[in-house]
Amino acid sequence: MWEDFDRGHVAGARNVPYYLSVNPHGKERNLDFVDQVAALHSTHDRLIVGCRSGVRSRLATADLVAAGFTKVKNLEGGYLSLPKSVSYKQQAALANLH
Repeated sequence: MWEDFDRGHVAGARNVPYYLSVNPHGKERNLDFVDQVAALHSTHDRLIVGCRSGVRSRLATADLVAAGFTKVKNLEGGYLSLPKSVSYKQQAALANLH
């Protein structure tokens, strides 16, 4: 969701929403999600998929793997799981570890 991304994210992160909207009537999935990621990255790029709590990123990671992305990892627990004492710059450095 755009709101979560706007609240803060790791430097260099790109936002490709898995859901277009979430409301009391349900969730509207972004049917172009995989195509939008494919427009930004090859199927062999290393990707870490994250969201606020890890639920959407788990679903998004599964969709990417099913579409042939081979080096995709889910940030389990989402951004909430990252230590508060770690700066976004440090998080980005950790994300770039191979």
